[in-house]
Parts: sequence; C-alpha cells; structure tokens
Amino acid sequence: MQYRSFELLESEHDVIFNDDGAGEAADLVGLKDVSEDEIRLTLIHCKYASDGKVSGQIANLYEQAQKSIVVKHEGLQKLSTSLRKRHEKWAKQGASRLLKGDLKKLSYFVEKSRKAKLSFGVVIVQPSVSEETYTPAMAKLLANTELFLKRTTEADFRFIGS
Repeated sequence: MQYRSFELLESEHDVIFNDDGAGEAADLVGLKDVSEDEIRLTLIHCKYASDGKVSGQIANLYEQAQKSIVVKHEGLQKLSTSLRKRHEKWAKQGASRLLKGDLKKLSYFVEKSRKAKLSFGVVIVQPSVSEETYTPAMAKLLANTELFLKRTTEADFRFIGS
C-alpha cells in the first residue's frame, strides 16, 4: 500500500521517507524544494481495508489530522531526528527507509528550514473508497478535516481513493 502511494506521489517530492510503524509521523513523509525560500512538507497517511471493504479507519481522519498538526508545529528539525533514528535501525539490518533521496538531502532540507518558509500538506490515501462507496458522511468528514487542517496549520489537504 505504501509503495503504491509512493509510486503515485514520487514525482511531487525530492525526498520520500517510509515512516510506517509505531510512533510514525505518517506512513510516508515527503519533502520538496519549492523555491529559494520555500520547502514543502507532506505527510501521507495510507488507510487499509479488510476484504475490500472500507473499514472504520476513514473515521480516524481527525486523529491523523491532529498528529499531522503536532508534527508540523514541532518543526522539521525534530521530525528529521526521528526519521534518522528510524532509518538507522533499518540500516543495521541492511535496509533503508528512504524511498527517494538520501540523508544528505534530508540534512539540506533541515538546514534550509531554518530560514525558508515551510508549507505543509496532508494526503490521505484510502484505496477502498471509490465513487460507489463514497457517502455523504465521508464527504462531510473529509471537508471538516480539510477545514481543521487549513485553520490550524494552513495545510493543503488531499484525499486519494480508487
């Protein structure tokens, strides 16, 4: 699921980090060098379905939004420290959490974030939601989540279904 999301969003980021697991900021963390004075941080949350059915996981959007807000407000320096620790654990086993980019590029973003504007985005990927399964209640929840993120962090919000 994360890898397919990575494939969909790879071209929009310079660095993509697989942060899936306990204590994660998001399933995937993306960074983009937007301009000389702007960096974009995108937190990508991937939601699963059981037997092709939309589980109640769509209802945890507010929880994901809250987590995203905390990550954004704590800053890229703290996020980078967490990502590096998680990467080091995997590196000891010969694996990497970096799907695109490298630790040098991550360091570049941390250093640049000291002076550059940090724009923010949240993406929810829920492949079991389609036109057939999309309900008015889901639309309302997504709209409220988007409004909440916009008001608290000026985040852009995107939902990707099947």
